[in-house]
Amino acid sequence: MKLIKLFVITFLFLIIPTLRAEEVEVEVSPPEPLMNESFFVTFKIKTTGNVEPYISFTPSGAVVQGKSEQGVSISTTVINGKFTTSREQSYVYELFAEHQGQVILRNIKVEIGGKLTNVKDVNVNVLAQARKVADAFMEATASKTRVYLGEAIDVNYYLYFKTSIAANDVKEFPKLNKFIKRFHHINSPVETVQYKGQVFKRILAYSAKLFPEKVGSAVLDPMTISVQVIENDYSSPFGGFGMGSQHYKNKDLASPRIEIEVLPLPTENVPAGFTGLVGEHEFNLSITKTKYLVNEPIEVKLEAKGKGALENMDAPAIYTDNSLEQFDTKSEVTELGTQAAKKVFEYTYLARGPMNLKARDLNLAYFDPSSGHYIEKKVPVPGIEVSGVATPSSSPGVSPQGQNQNKDQPTSGTENDFLSKLFSSNDSSKKIDKNTIGLVGPMMKGETSWFDRWFDLLNFGLGAIIIGSLGKWYFESKNIVATSDRATEMKKVIAHMKSKGLNYSDLYKVVSVLDKQNKMANGGVSIIQIIDESPLNKEAKSYFKNALMVCEEKTFGINKKENKTAFEGTQFKEILKYL
Repeated sequence: MKLIKLFVITFLFLIIPTLRAEEVEVEVSPPEPLMNESFFVTFKIKTTGNVEPYISFTPSGAVVQGKSEQGVSISTTVINGKFTTSREQSYVYELFAEHQGQVILRNIKVEIGGKLTNVKDVNVNVLAQARKVADAFMEATASKTRVYLGEAIDVNYYLYFKTSIAANDVKEFPKLNKFIKRFHHINSPVETVQYKGQVFKRILAYSAKLFPEKVGSAVLDPMTISVQVIENDYSSPFGGFGMGSQHYKNKDLASPRIEIEVLPLPTENVPAGFTGLVGEHEFNLSITKTKYLVNEPIEVKLEAKGKGALENMDAPAIYTDNSLEQFDTKSEVTELGTQAAKKVFEYTYLARGPMNLKARDLNLAYFDPSSGHYIEKKVPVPGIEVSGVATPSSSPGVSPQGQNQNKDQPTSGTENDFLSKLFSSNDSSKKIDKNTIGLVGPMMKGETSWFDRWFDLLNFGLGAIIIGSLGKWYFESKNIVATSDRATEMKKVIAHMKSKGLNYSDLYKVVSVLDKQNKMANGGVSIIQIIDESPLNKEAKSYFKNALMVCEEKTFGINKKENKTAFEGTQFKEILKYL
């Protein structure tokens, strides 16, 4: 009997840890509900077992009207060769409050297999009526507000507006200190969305992927945009007939700050091959061949691909040997869309002697934030074989075969270079045999008259001028080809607008060629400013500024007036002059 009890107790100790609630999240929708209207509280529970959780809480100021289960999602991860299965279960409670004020959910407990998990109280602010939302405002959204050091965060800054806006200009971009930043190219059209029960138009003004660099608290700074909002004034004498006048009002809109909590990476069980990357990654190593000769370059390429901050990843050691000389490793990061990137390391080695390196596995690891564990990847490293004998460098004046070279043969020394030959006046001891065929050319040594020397010098100068002209022509032709390609592309865009009509996207692309110094890429400089600073004539500047304004209004629906601008080929020819 004692053995049976001991077995049961041991079994419970083994099974209970697998039935714990690893994480409980509570969400309230809408965040600020209205009195006499239902709102919903969702419990998201992550577990590593199959037992149904039991949720209990005490509501104060509201009544529970129902409960439903949204579903279960199951994920399996492999850590150090072991399979771990986790489940996320969602349970939704419908609540109803008759009065405005604070609703508090107290004594929240989640029980799984006899194991209790306590959750802090949830406060809900119930309103008597919906808050009034401004007609135009900025808002920032972050994919996560609680992340590990080096984990990716997607940040978007939106401009919302209900009434029409005549113009918008960025006054201040977010600084986003303590983050590695990857800015996204924005080409977002105007969307119609619902915000707190109201219909708004929305423009994506700024977007980036961020990676926190320091543990602790970090801040997503506000972004400030200056807009001209069109407002209707119904206080005029005709206001009663719905014929109010319009006027413009300048407003500076700034998004609220967002606090980000940055957690440190676990210090236990850190693999030796940890790369510092957070999130799923893949690694691939390639080599051109595996057999080399002494003093032959060995080139190796390692590719890392994934969601982490690859900018901070250092090049891991691939091959090491006393007879192997390694040169500086080149690396480059390339974005793969908005969710991932690729970093390629290019190694170059030089074997100074024979060697035989065996194949092995390179262990590289990253941290998985979803499971809270380090994941190791084995990257196969091929063996290499180097054969041959190292050849010592030859001494000056002696051939590799050990034979003396002719003194009059050209060498890398300064005594026998071309200019020394040209101006040397020493007598030549070299005799020319009769009936011997040799190279025919200008005499560089021997007795010559001053006229002959100046004639040779003139020939040398003319040759240098010709060579320099050819080099200049070559590089200018390369530049002309690149410029010609760009001009060809712009001509196609202009031809499309000529046949289909002006549109904001194509027009912006053509006018952007005036931005020779890429000022707009750094932010704070508008396309209008680029036009004003350009060498275009006054008529062309006025035409393109007006055309951009009209096309913007048409594209974004900012103004109801049907303004039109005709295509003027003369003005586009002015831009093509500066390509």
